[in-house]
Amino acid sequence: MWCFGEKKSAAQKRYLRRGLGVLVSYILLLCSATIIVQRVHPQGVLLYCVAFLPLLPMLSFLVVAGRYLREERDEYQRDLVIRCMLWGIAAMLSVELFDGFLHSFGWQGALPPFVGFYAFCLSMLVAKFTYKFRDRVAADAE
Repeated sequence: MWCFGEKKSAAQKRYLRRGLGVLVSYILLLCSATIIVQRVHPQGVLLYCVAFLPLLPMLSFLVVAGRYLREERDEYQRDLVIRCMLWGIAAMLSVELFDGFLHSFGWQGALPPFVGFYAFCLSMLVAKFTYKFRDRVAADAE
């Protein structure tokens, strides 16, 4: 996880390139699934298949992240990515569990769509900037 202006390793460059490819495929599959649902109105198994389409790039991103962690030689960068992902996963799990408990206690409402994913992203960003701020090297220490 990097800030602008830092020199990127070869593994980081590959991770960003692969991640961009996953992001583009996610947008394309999400738009395609939305159009299919609006025009065809699938039911049953077909609806599950269409809903699974945008999930494929998200699952492939786990593979991209795993490859990056295997290829990255800088222990600090690997550790930073893992810690940020753990914070993101903890936030997403907390939101989803909270929603599950609300429903099990009889709540009939619904949280906004993808609120767990938003919690994941926000938590990862906060963790990244917190760790970067905490671990920064003073100018006179370099």
